[in-house]
Amino acid sequence: MNRHPGIAVAGLTSLAAGIIHGGAIGLHVEHPQLARIFIVVTLLQVGWGLTMLLAPGVVLIPAGVLINGAAVGGWLLTRIGGISWIDGLEVAESPQWADSICAGLGAIAASTALAAVLIGSRPLPSVRLTYPAMACAALVVPAMWTGSTHVHDHSTALAANGVVDESQPHDHSDEAVVEVSNIDGSDTVTTDAHPHLADWPRAYDPAVGIDIGGVEGVSAEQESRARALIESTLDELPRWANYDDAVAQGWVSIGDESTGYEHLVNRRLIVDDKFLDPTAPESLVYRAEGSKRTLVSAMFMANVGVAIDDPTLTDFAGPLMQWHVHDNLCFRNNAQGRSVVAGVLNAEGKCPAGSALGGIGISMVHVWITAHPCGPFAALEGEGAGRADVSDAERKDLCEHDHATMSSGSGASGASTTPETTPAPTTTAPSYKDNGSARISLAGFPGVSADQQARAEELVYRTRTVLPKFATTDIAIANGYSSIQDSSTGVEHYVNWSYINDEHELNPDYPESLVFQVGPNGQRTLVSAMYMLGDSYTLDSVPDIGGSLTQWHIHNNLCYSQDPFVNGSTRVVGVTSENGPCSFGIKLNPNPMIHVWIKPHPCGPFAALEGVGAGQIKPGEERLCDDVHSHG
Repeated sequence: MNRHPGIAVAGLTSLAAGIIHGGAIGLHVEHPQLARIFIVVTLLQVGWGLTMLLAPGVVLIPAGVLINGAAVGGWLLTRIGGISWIDGLEVAESPQWADSICAGLGAIAASTALAAVLIGSRPLPSVRLTYPAMACAALVVPAMWTGSTHVHDHSTALAANGVVDESQPHDHSDEAVVEVSNIDGSDTVTTDAHPHLADWPRAYDPAVGIDIGGVEGVSAEQESRARALIESTLDELPRWANYDDAVAQGWVSIGDESTGYEHLVNRRLIVDDKFLDPTAPESLVYRAEGSKRTLVSAMFMANVGVAIDDPTLTDFAGPLMQWHVHDNLCFRNNAQGRSVVAGVLNAEGKCPAGSALGGIGISMVHVWITAHPCGPFAALEGEGAGRADVSDAERKDLCEHDHATMSSGSGASGASTTPETTPAPTTTAPSYKDNGSARISLAGFPGVSADQQARAEELVYRTRTVLPKFATTDIAIANGYSSIQDSSTGVEHYVNWSYINDEHELNPDYPESLVFQVGPNGQRTLVSAMYMLGDSYTLDSVPDIGGSLTQWHIHNNLCYSQDPFVNGSTRVVGVTSENGPCSFGIKLNPNPMIHVWIKPHPCGPFAALEGVGAGQIKPGEERLCDDVHSHG
């Protein structure tokens, strides 16, 4: 009987590739255009493969070359440089097991079909497909299995939420929810509007004692349960004080150490039947200071499906404890194939390219074993605070920012409150506070010479006098600035990339970056200049403007979509660990930079942002919070 040699194998491998593509459709639901492309490719590969197995027609054989060849070509493009006109494929991604197997099968199908066309039909014996079918199955099954670990996996209530099929042998513990202390330096939350809870939260120091009594609305049983939880957490949690011990016992980092805190999550414990159990904490929180890790808190997670306002949560400690969720965190696979936090949803409700929404629906709460100014159940700041079932003003896990007691920390709530680590200003005269005027006094900061003070005051004056000429984003764009699209953090940076290596330094007529605060209605308000030095500078060679008043920082953990010095603009598409590699996107030179605020800031006129926005400072330095010259 006349047959085209190899056409059955071509059909079988095309069918296998189509099945893998079909399994990937659900992983890309956050990019509808891309999901539709996967649907079309799946139908074409499966349809052509079945046709070649059941009723091969010579007229349809060339179609297999085109279908599978196009699929393989598209895969190659996404691994080399990305496809700019397809949402979700704009930047190159590293090859992974599942997509590589799929591309290999497609290549076999295309090349075998092409050979069949060139050779033509000839008398051939019956085809036996047992071994080829077994070989395809041996590739397809693990490819689909490992593909389910991709950050786009929204099946079974989101693996990134910790709801993972226990039959799978892969380690998904790093796909769980994580607290990310993000940037929002101007956000100040108070409880003054709620006088019945004016005494809660309170500063907490376990070395002094547990002061949670007398809070209105808290029953004796609730206070007793809360106290017992704090005490048992203080007793049990230190068994994981050694970071390596925690990793050896199944806790896995989600790669957020650049925020100042690193969360290790144990996937198995998220889906167990234990509740607020310090012997089985779902997440361990370590303060990250360079390579040093200090255990500071447990982050307990409720069972999957338990709503944030469920009585089992709200009644446990009453008004003492505030549960929250994260419904805007995006995750991606890093170079090692682990799921890590990539960022947050932008103003359009989209994740950075190559990442997917995760962490929806699991309620969580911290219990601190180290001192914290916002109480034993405090949340982190910024994006790390997540969303509660009440407004921020009503939350009981946030407090008014007392930066005077947190200046030695990482810039996020939860920094040490030990008095001896807080630099004591020589004076706190109210006249030194920043009232927003152009000319302010920067006197009273320890270790600052008269010349340094004068230079710092002059820079603030010139910036506040000149910078308002860039008051709107339209003006910024007209002057060559472009957004790096980080508005979901609460501020948005517009950068003129041509200014970074020009002849102007610390010049408000040519500021390298403009910082706009993003309001609830999307309104942009100019709040700061971010001066950036040229490529020849490092943190060791920055100019001495204000001595210890002016702390420079870099960003060595951000990934960008493209080279702005070639293309004129770029955007942030991911975050790595400090000096870590980008699994997609590129890194830029870590130019030293410093903010000069034209609006009063709780950490002074040269304050960095918080969390990821704070960047990295010179090794050995402590994060500066200049409360002497803050607003108020």
